[in-house]
Amino acid sequence: MSQTSNERPVCKMFRPSLKRSFVTVGLALALFFLPQDVPLQYYPLESVGDDPLYLQITCAVDKSGDAQIFYNTSAGINPQESIYWPLSPTEHAYTYTFPLPDAPIGELRLDPVSGGGALIIRQMRIIDRRGTQIQRFTKDQFIPLHEISSISPAPDGWTIVSEPNATDPYARIDLYSPLVAKGLNHRNFLRCLYSWSYLGLMLWILLLAVLFTFYRPRGWKDLVSHVSFMALIALLFSAVGNRGLIKNSFHYSRFVPAATKPGFQLEIDLRIDHPAYAQLFWDRGQGFNESDSVRRDYETHPNLQTLRFPLPAGPLKALRFDPLDGEAQIDLREIRVIDAGNRTRATVPLDSLQFHQDILSHALHRDTMETLEIKTQPGRKDPILMFDSTTITEINRVLQETPTR
Repeated sequence: MSQTSNERPVCKMFRPSLKRSFVTVGLALALFFLPQDVPLQYYPLESVGDDPLYLQITCAVDKSGDAQIFYNTSAGINPQESIYWPLSPTEHAYTYTFPLPDAPIGELRLDPVSGGGALIIRQMRIIDRRGTQIQRFTKDQFIPLHEISSISPAPDGWTIVSEPNATDPYARIDLYSPLVAKGLNHRNFLRCLYSWSYLGLMLWILLLAVLFTFYRPRGWKDLVSHVSFMALIALLFSAVGNRGLIKNSFHYSRFVPAATKPGFQLEIDLRIDHPAYAQLFWDRGQGFNESDSVRRDYETHPNLQTLRFPLPAGPLKALRFDPLDGEAQIDLREIRVIDAGNRTRATVPLDSLQFHQDILSHALHRDTMETLEIKTQPGRKDPILMFDSTTITEINRVLQETPTR
């Protein structure tokens, strides 16, 4: 029978068939396993909660240059997984906050300015979206690897200087445990679902527009079969477009960090102009005594440094810090409880300290960085700082926690 003038011709290339379905699936599978160096995300999450991690660094430089931080999520150090920012010389330190990927991070590397430039770091830490500190980095975690002249303490932090002819200086940042954000698997699942469905819908609309340019349905069954075939093509190839995101998310979901060893430490950042030794006492019911204490020697310089005191396992009734055995000025920057993975489990407010003996004056300065300035009485040798009851309760809560992964 001849075709009437008001009928569109049937285009056989759009006709669904089992053979064409198998070919489509096979082609999509082959393309899915092609590498995608930069995973694409077509529909980012509007609300990700407070758990994603951010890297925050407060720093300054003495010459113009570029700094870069690499984070290894299991693909090794590569330019795609890095943070790059230009710097200009300034006397004032500025704070930069960068989002980190929702992936387990097992390695960090810092590339400071090259050509003999000095990068002065006042603070570097990992925070969540609420600003809660997850981990703080200290000078001793920076290990020079290539073209680094020195890593030395400074009054408010530490300075990393590259060699005069350096073109690619870098230092490793020791991580005692991987950086893993809470809920990353759930967020990555939603990213995959939303991005895949969004791109699939866009492709389906485009395919339907092409289909109905050349095709007129012959009844409902014919319409449903053609439209469903277009939907299959759209969903398969939207998965191909999102293959990097999907494969990475699946890979990250299988990551199981090593269990954190038991034990906690009290970590104190401070400056002191009379370095000797400090001592931490704890009372578990027998009062303060030498057997329930630990000493730590200061580094022999008046710049910022970090002391670490292991904490006992049992609940504490009181905690006492003797910063030195003589006369001095002490500037306390931060006191925190950390676990064996170097994660911050509690931060002690500086204004919660109580001054019990041989303290001449104290003042809390809340400028760019909060600092508690303490001066001891002349001629006295046993200044004592006590932690208040609220702090003891919080420390006991941490000590009773089961170590996390």
